[in-house]
Amino acid sequence: MLILIALVGVVSFSWYHSLNTHVIPLILGVIAAALSETDDTVMGRVKSTFITLACFAIASFSIELLFSTPILFALGLCSSTFGFIMLGAISTRYASIAFGSLLLAIYTMLGAEQSVNLWQQPALLLSGASWYFLLSIIWSALWPMQPVQQSLANVFFHLANYLDSRSQLFHPVSGLDPQPYRIQQAALNAATVTALNQCKAILLSRSKRGHFDSGSDKFLNIYFLAQDIHERVSSSHYRYQELCKQFERSDVLFRFKYLLETQANACRAVAKSIQLSKEYSHTGQSVLALDELVSSLNALKERTSETSRSLLNQLSYLFNNLATVEKQLNSITTPHSNQFESTELNDTEVHTVREKWQRVASQFNKESLLFRHAVRMSTALTIGYSLIQFTNMNQGYWILMTTLFVCQPNYSATRSKLVARVVGTILGLLVGVPLLVLFPSQESQLLLIVVSGVAFFMLRLANYGYATGFITILVLFCFHQYGEGYAVVLPRLADTLIGCALAVLSVSFILPDWQSKRLHKVMAEATQANREYLAQVIGQYRIGKKDSLAYRIARRNAHNHDANLNNAISAMLSEPGRYRTAVDESFRFLTLSHALLSYISALGAHRKRVNEAKTHQLILETHRIINHHLEGLTKQLNKSVDGSSANIDIDIKTRLEEWREDDDTSIKMVLEQLYLIYRMLPEFHALAEKLTIQAKN
Repeated sequence: MLILIALVGVVSFSWYHSLNTHVIPLILGVIAAALSETDDTVMGRVKSTFITLACFAIASFSIELLFSTPILFALGLCSSTFGFIMLGAISTRYASIAFGSLLLAIYTMLGAEQSVNLWQQPALLLSGASWYFLLSIIWSALWPMQPVQQSLANVFFHLANYLDSRSQLFHPVSGLDPQPYRIQQAALNAATVTALNQCKAILLSRSKRGHFDSGSDKFLNIYFLAQDIHERVSSSHYRYQELCKQFERSDVLFRFKYLLETQANACRAVAKSIQLSKEYSHTGQSVLALDELVSSLNALKERTSETSRSLLNQLSYLFNNLATVEKQLNSITTPHSNQFESTELNDTEVHTVREKWQRVASQFNKESLLFRHAVRMSTALTIGYSLIQFTNMNQGYWILMTTLFVCQPNYSATRSKLVARVVGTILGLLVGVPLLVLFPSQESQLLLIVVSGVAFFMLRLANYGYATGFITILVLFCFHQYGEGYAVVLPRLADTLIGCALAVLSVSFILPDWQSKRLHKVMAEATQANREYLAQVIGQYRIGKKDSLAYRIARRNAHNHDANLNNAISAMLSEPGRYRTAVDESFRFLTLSHALLSYISALGAHRKRVNEAKTHQLILETHRIINHHLEGLTKQLNKSVDGSSANIDIDIKTRLEEWREDDDTSIKMVLEQLYLIYRMLPEFHALAEKLTIQAKN
């Protein structure tokens, strides 16, 4: 709606005053502003607006000043591109401002040859940007919590998808292989973690360095509920293949599957209620599913043999976990009924000039992905500009714009953008040219400019290919206001292809970042994060359950690194074949790592104080050994030690196997989860050794 009002405003102004030549820079200014905008409070937006407009002015006037001196222009383009991208180290806000500034600089290049003086084009571009920012500030003042609601709703939509995926493991088929399900769940978990992080960032923008006033309390508490639900949903209480084998002739697993599906539907209903600012009403469907599941479990207990009782206990733990999820979903309308020990969020933003400089300075090394991207992008844009100068290309500056959009921090993302950009451009031209014929009047073309611009912003995140098609149509109609609509068709296509080629060559040959070369480090970081999360969980079996800030940070880091591992392996599969190594071993490591996180999450979901000294000592001894192995595994993956630390303590294994009939139900669950983790360690070490050997080769 905001972009619609902004575009209608500038188009109506240009049409009413017959300023046909002004419509392009005004629209481009609106687009640059919208792409550089990040969520914030009203005062935060005002501050960001001044910073952004200052950067826009520097970028636009620099182009106008240096345009007639190619050597100085090339030097300025290279240095400013590098500097703007490195500013992204400060925060996502500065990264967005940097991207918008580079985009506005290229927009200035597109019209620099027709520029009548130094001031006109920058003034029009900045006017369009200022108009959008003014509307954005007013919009934020009228609906300050709308971004929070949208991001929180997005979290519950992703939780619903994750629950649906988890339910697939409870289909009791013979010879179940959980690995494909684990890989799919790792991807969905990564999407859920991204949604949670985005929601946290939006909540943080409304806080005072992580602390909140009463205005955001309701949504903050729902966010904490979503975090807790995520921990419970991501937990695993036993090996699914063994559960399927034992209960393949019973209806109990189907009932678990149905319960998870109804809770997924409940999460979608919660998301829609938050989105529409309506009160959520919890239906009785999942409550009925819980009641039926209780009856099924009781019937099983009456006829289950002693040898199967341990597995039945695991189902009871799972039932208790899902019953708590049900209770939490039911309390969404009264989030304050859930008591959280700490309502502080971890504020990772920097606030002083010194801190900002230190964060940027820390990125000046070849290991930094941001530094590599900055070198890559500045080199690619400078080469593109040199190509334009040597060939005297007509409208050649679209090469730079294409390179800016397509060139991403890694090969996989660049390849994805490239395909979408080329296909979208071709579709846009094929549709746009007939539309120029069908809608010859100025009024109809201005209307299509608005529609295309709105469609671009609606689709740019969901489907970049279609979004590119709509922005191509917008460009055709904009240039048709100059009488050049048909003249830009072939240059637009040719420049897109050249810009895409530059982007791919840059990520392939300028400080390339092949995932296989750094995969062992990502695995080591995921293992270390799981180790720290487990340490926080075990500590709470001594002091009792506390959702402290330290605990939530460790939990979030573990899930973040699990998501990073999934993304790194997925990215590796998109890279050229000669750069892919140990694909099967990588997927197996991802499966085990995600299973490890799930077992730790189960311990976290059920955490409570253990009072019995002997049992607590066994828990601590087991954790000490597991912690030792995870630490050794981290070093092994970092290539600092060999796999000799893989020896398993036989005494602890024997003692863990003796708990089954001697301890109460809650203690059995803790020891069972530790035993499941313990059983994974030899395979972890074996995989790490294979991966490090292949990485050396």
